[in-house]
Amino acid sequence: MAKKELTRRGFLTGAAAAGALTAFGAMTGCAANSGTTDSGQKVEQGGEAKTGWSWDTPPEPVADGDIVETVEADIVIVGAGISGVTAACRASELGASVAVVEKMSFPSSRGGHYAAYQSKAMTAAGMMNDPKDQIVADWLRFSGDRNKEELAWLFINRSSEVMDWLDDLSGDELSIIPIYTHYAGPQYYEHIGTHVIRGEFADNENKINAPVYFMWKKAEENGATFYFDAPAQQLLVEDGKVTGVIAEASDGYKKFAARKAVILATGDISGDTEMIEAYGDPLGLKPAVNAYTPAGANTGDGQKMGMWAGGHMQEYPVPTMIHLIRYCGLCFGFMYVNTEGKRFMNEDTWIQAKSIRVMEQPGGEYAWSVFDANWQKDVAASIPIAGGQFWDDMSRTTAEWTPDSATKVIEGALESGNAVKADTLEELAAAMGVDEKTFLAEVENYNALYAAGEDTQFHKRAELLTEIKQPPFYALKFGPSLLAMPGGLDVNERLQVLGEDDEPIEGLYAVGNASGGRYAVDYPVFINGNSHGSAMTWGYVAAENIVNG
Repeated sequence: MAKKELTRRGFLTGAAAAGALTAFGAMTGCAANSGTTDSGQKVEQGGEAKTGWSWDTPPEPVADGDIVETVEADIVIVGAGISGVTAACRASELGASVAVVEKMSFPSSRGGHYAAYQSKAMTAAGMMNDPKDQIVADWLRFSGDRNKEELAWLFINRSSEVMDWLDDLSGDELSIIPIYTHYAGPQYYEHIGTHVIRGEFADNENKINAPVYFMWKKAEENGATFYFDAPAQQLLVEDGKVTGVIAEASDGYKKFAARKAVILATGDISGDTEMIEAYGDPLGLKPAVNAYTPAGANTGDGQKMGMWAGGHMQEYPVPTMIHLIRYCGLCFGFMYVNTEGKRFMNEDTWIQAKSIRVMEQPGGEYAWSVFDANWQKDVAASIPIAGGQFWDDMSRTTAEWTPDSATKVIEGALESGNAVKADTLEELAAAMGVDEKTFLAEVENYNALYAAGEDTQFHKRAELLTEIKQPPFYALKFGPSLLAMPGGLDVNERLQVLGEDDEPIEGLYAVGNASGGRYAVDYPVFINGNSHGSAMTWGYVAAENIVNG
């Protein structure tokens, strides 16, 4: 079906469209108080018009005389993050010749959770997931039905196969362990399916996450070649087909000719403020800290190159992934107060909602979780009916919660100044730096709500209300950080980048956070670690689709 001309993803691309790009540029803006002029300029809240985006005009082609080396391979992969190395590992295993170009000095990795619907490790542990259609329904609902349902089913139907493939391939080198951490709220429910993947490698000097390191080395063992410190500059397009990549290495431009296809696996856009303004949820500009690592790796390079080759961005704004990783890294579900000592929310919710509520408070950087000496008993009682990241242990591998891990976190936070402890509530308020009168009134009211068995202030479930009466008293400092903005080029269920009229661009695929359509509104943790899990699945599936046709 033909697209409307003036959609946010209707980016006119390719060298032939360069003249139209400048006129279109600012139509990709997404700020709530922005609009466009008749000429297509973005109008900011103050009335100033933005004349376009820095990537509107494609770069000039690199001259043949400037090419210092030509490398040929069946598949050229741009980016050596988790999706790129999965694609390289699977494609090379299937017999394809593979060249991987990466702008950084070694593969990129971050985080520690990896999702699959029902791995054999889960089955062996007696952990059986909910029905597929229930999880997909939650995924769509949490994304406001603005994501692509066929991509949700791609993950649900193939992720277990991918996790089991890695399990079999790695043997004793990796330990793939399903975890129990998930939020079990009545409105927002996180299903199981999260795994940690552990492995020790003597030569892993850069502390690359175990699955990424393993697949990188396995791909090399299979014959794949990795070119680091070689940022891709542009795609090669001949008669509408993508045939390769130009990358810039220390000794000059190198041409990577792809006999079969190019896979874009360059990561997300959250390291480029202008890309966030153009295609992202404005919320991505709000966190005080962007914790993406390595810094400088996630600047939307693949998205830009894909658009220059005729692709377009996903239909709806790229959502944010915001977690409460700053300061203590633990907040439980106790009473939260802001920097003024005032309670501000129902604490019984998931991590993105908590992050947003904190950012709405004065200062917007942190809040405090307040509790008393009975915290271990209170947390243990709450885990079966609530829990989740930053409430439960981050990666609990046992069916029952124990206080050991949380105790170590709290002790470390007390030492670092990201938690305070006192024998009186007055002393606690002083240590927190909040207004004593306001804080004491909030604690008194919270205790009264507990005694009454009803939270008439924010309507937290009664079974999650606790008293704050038994010294010593604690306050944990916690705050949000932007981790990524998982979204990019519009793709179909084969992971092919879509161009005009939603037809696939021959020879071009996008995977991981360079691809779009998985999520909308917020990054939904219907299964914790589903971003990594789908990135692995996308890389694996794209490789198979290219090799097998």
